[in-house]
Amino acid sequence: MTSPRRNVLITSAGRRTSLVVHFQRAAHRHDAQVIAADSDPLAPALLVADEAARLPLIATSRYFDALTELVTGREVGLLIPTIDTELQFLAEHRDQLAALGCLAAVSSPGLVSATGDKWLMRELFRGSGVALPRAWLPGPRHAVGGDQIPAQVFVKPRRGSAGVGAQSVAREHLGSVVASLVDPIIEEILEGLEVTVDALLGLDGTVLHYVPRLRLKTIGGESVEGVTIGHEPLASWLEAVFDRCRTYGARGPITVQLFLTERGPVLSEINPRFGGGFPLAAAAGADYAEMLLRIADGESVAPSIGSYEVGLYMTRFYSEKFLTRKLWP
Repeated sequence: MTSPRRNVLITSAGRRTSLVVHFQRAAHRHDAQVIAADSDPLAPALLVADEAARLPLIATSRYFDALTELVTGREVGLLIPTIDTELQFLAEHRDQLAALGCLAAVSSPGLVSATGDKWLMRELFRGSGVALPRAWLPGPRHAVGGDQIPAQVFVKPRRGSAGVGAQSVAREHLGSVVASLVDPIIEEILEGLEVTVDALLGLDGTVLHYVPRLRLKTIGGESVEGVTIGHEPLASWLEAVFDRCRTYGARGPITVQLFLTERGPVLSEINPRFGGGFPLAAAAGADYAEMLLRIADGESVAPSIGSYEVGLYMTRFYSEKFLTRKLWP
């Protein structure tokens, strides 16, 4: 897609200050600006962006009008979503945004829907050769293969994110726990190293780049300590994962989570957006902002698999911003 629009809009920017800075570095090379938008006037990312913008909550009826007004008024050519709750809406309106000259870096509605539901994702990968955790829905008729639920399992909402509501539960306490959650899923507990893969796919689904990293420590479902690892041991397995995702319309940023178990890699989750730990991949050489800006300008971007620094560690800490008044009431 060729467009005279150059600026980048990061929606629901929240605390994604590192992502804003990552896009600023690339955007400024293209004489473009990064606009961070949020409904919260104290969202930290608003304070580091070139420009802050107010958007209503995505569930409100005026969200799309406000979004399109921002896109046209600020000459936005690239839109970067950051949270799960906005992905489906933006995927369904991707063509309308494209008509305004704005590339929304989001996958197809079908891919977003399937990966946003942990039970539906099992159907997406059925027959692909990609292993997933054994899983059950409350009620014996849903037991996979009729096997018995283990003594200790993991319970979480089917459509949850950021680890909200997820917990390890003994089988005898399942009844009370599942009753406290909305539409839960029961999964086996996976043992092994936890790996996240930050990847970028082109508009035709071609895998342009990816960086695997070990999740050494997480808080609230987000990686706060990690290290990049070599891609070769996972290459063929990831090819199968990306191939299935491509079939269902995966485009732009994709985050793959897996466990390295005794039976091999087991896929645990896919998020079709930038992951919270992406700054580690960016520091290791994944300049996805530059790639996406070039794609938005209609340029061809060649794959560069394996081009990143292995053995780079990340550790995170809190940092504060202070202001005498909010950006808006």
